[in-house]
Amino acid sequence: MKTSKIVKWGNSQGVRLPIDLLKQIGIDNPDNQEIVLKVEGNKIILKKAPSLSKLAQRFDGFDLDKYFEENPVSSELLDAPSMGNEAL
Repeated sequence: MKTSKIVKWGNSQGVRLPIDLLKQIGIDNPDNQEIVLKVEGNKIILKKAPSLSKLAQRFDGFDLDKYFEENPVSSELLDAPSMGNEAL
């Protein structure tokens, strides 16, 4: 167990965390790393925030059902016979 001090940091309070402690929870590069903080009893729990891949970030909030409501698939495509390798 390591101890640290709470220090004034601008208008807030801060705690400095050693890099080896952060690495234990999967934070290798702490610059701008988002974290989740919660209080349980008299403990403050710090966790690495779940991260989305860049592809997942691009689709974050995308509603597939709403997309198909606004852009219905042409019946011409639905009724076309299967051809080639896509036929099951």
